[in-house]
Amino acid sequence: MQTLTINQVLRRYNATTDTKLTEWIDMDVDQCEKTRWKAITNLGRVVIIDLPRHVRISHEDVVYEDDGRVIVARVKPHWVLVMKPKTFHEMGSLCYHIGNLHQPCLVQEQEVFTPNEEFLKSLADSLSVSYSLEERILPQGFATKSRSQHVHHV
Repeated sequence: MQTLTINQVLRRYNATTDTKLTEWIDMDVDQCEKTRWKAITNLGRVVIIDLPRHVRISHEDVVYEDDGRVIVARVKPHWVLVMKPKTFHEMGSLCYHIGNLHQPCLVQEQEVFTPNEEFLKSLADSLSVSYSLEERILPQGFATKSRSQHVHHV
């Protein structure tokens, strides 16, 4: 099996219309930010990703296609806390406190996503905000790791 070099994102994958053999490149959300790296597809093919500056791979992007197959990027889901504030005031208060703790968060509609950390669960409890632990595919650029080692020096 020959090594392929990928230097562009072709299109979005559509499972209902793509009838060719599909090979998958499983990747972490952190790899979405990289432009150069080596991957191995689920069928064992070595792929070199070498994208132009400012081009990023997202979940279900087709990165290679020929007459018989497509190679598609698949971002691995992460376990995150999904917090569900009931009011705009709760949303603001929750995000304020998460920011004060120097933790990443992502707000999408009525949900706030954060890394799965006990102190963030305690924060949600103290603010009476409901939460659940869910496995989600997150948009590129979202930090899934806690920054709990951050300290303020007084």
